[in-house]
Amino acid sequence: MKIVVFAPHPDDEIFGCGGSILYWLKKAHNVHLIYVTDNRALIEWGINENQLIEDCAQKYRNLSKDEIAEIALEEAKNVSKSFGFSPDKVHYFKIHDQDAENNLELGIKLASRIIPKADRIVLPSDNNNHNDHQATHTIAKEAAKQISLWDTEFYVYALYNVLKAPREKQIKVKIAKYQEKLYELMKGYKTQFCLKDTRIGWKTLNRKRSERFGVFNFDDMNKFENF
Repeated sequence: MKIVVFAPHPDDEIFGCGGSILYWLKKAHNVHLIYVTDNRALIEWGINENQLIEDCAQKYRNLSKDEIAEIALEEAKNVSKSFGFSPDKVHYFKIHDQDAENNLELGIKLASRIIPKADRIVLPSDNNNHNDHQATHTIAKEAAKQISLWDTEFYVYALYNVLKAPREKQIKVKIAKYQEKLYELMKGYKTQFCLKDTRIGWKTLNRKRSERFGVFNFDDMNKFENF
């Protein structure tokens, strides 16, 4: 089975569906991972939102956004390798962090090259209050529409919002056996640990027992809150 996972930022794949990714890889599915943005605005955003942990961020404060993006994408490369991905299954759109909504056409074009013959597309929810998360949802769905993936199933995951889907459209994947692995994988995102909320989320990973998805088909598009 070909499965394509869309992560708005490096680390969203862990918090959104990391245990499921490990399960799918273990089952020898053909899993592709797309990092849509480059996390270049992480330090600036942390300052503006009072999220920055100063001791951690000190070594990044004087770096340019280009330099931060380079570090963040190198972290993503190393984490994806630790997941078990081969380099040819990991894709970097390198759209600027906090600017994905202004690069939808580019994102759709790039996605359209990767998702042909996908049996399952895994994407963040619609009506998302984070611009990059919403843009990633739009990119994945519009690319699927453009190349007419009629028979593809769509696994929608929630990031920092509530997954709203009818019970019959939901599926829960048990991931308790992958708790410690996810906890360790997250350590590879050193830049992300400069944010307070990321630290809090990391501490919950080794207690996470399941991941929930809204499961939809092509004809369900725009008929549900999160799809």
